[in-house]
Amino acid sequence: MDTIVVAGATGNLGTRIVRALVMRGARVVALTRARSAPDRVAQLRALGVEVVVVDPGSVDSIATACAGAACVVSAVLGLADVMVDAQTVLLEGAVKAGVPRFIPSDYSMDFSRLTTGQNRNLDLHREFQARVDRAAIQATSILNGAFMELLVGPAPFVLFRWKRVLYWRSQDQLLD
Repeated sequence: MDTIVVAGATGNLGTRIVRALVMRGARVVALTRARSAPDRVAQLRALGVEVVVVDPGSVDSIATACAGAACVVSAVLGLADVMVDAQTVLLEGAVKAGVPRFIPSDYSMDFSRLTTGQNRNLDLHREFQARVDRAAIQATSILNGAFMELLVGPAPFVLFRWKRVLYWRSQDQLLD
């Protein structure tokens, strides 16, 4: 049975990834911080997940937790300090542990098609991807387009009540 390590497992997306992996029979190790919410950690343990508290700034701490894993999945979210800096430590820990595959937190539209400066958040993905490309590990980016709840959720694009669609710059801009 393959061991899959998940960083960001206490978050919404990370928990969903963990559940899907457990349902498929994977052995899951969740990397958490010392300050992770106890109820979220308890949820993971109830799923049969091994929870390992790591120092997110320590390559050695992460490498130890990743030893023997088949893949490290990142489900972290934030700005440069998380998407670039913390993910780089996670990546370096995975490489140091000899993990063969890394899945960065790229659950988004295809950022490689945008020019730098078009979208700050996607620029962070591109910056981190350059680091992944230089690393001695195979990587898989999951580019699933925009999350659909953005269309009608708390910050909607589609305003049914007013029969309008919000857009930036050009109404001809395609959505992934």
